[in-house]
Amino acid sequence: MVNAGGSWAPRPSFGRVLGLLAAFAAWMIAGVAGLVLAVVVTALLVVAGLIGGAAVALTGKVPRARTRVQDPDVIEAQNVGGHSWVAYGFDRQ
Repeated sequence: MVNAGGSWAPRPSFGRVLGLLAAFAAWMIAGVAGLVLAVVVTALLVVAGLIGGAAVALTGKVPRARTRVQDPDVIEAQNVGGHSWVAYGFDRQ
């Protein structure tokens, strides 16, 4: 087909239109999949941050909780190397 300027131009065909529609549909599906993956990764990062923050907060509370325990029935043990432990407090009256 020759257009008004004298140069050759292909005629639009049904196959080309179908190809363009398929390309557009694939582009949209890829965009939606990328959006879903971005939301999932963001949610995972938020959950990991919350768990990490909770772990740090609990780690800060452990030494204070340990010093507040004044239960006479508690037996303390100390690792003296390897698999050896020494227990204190069981001989109190």
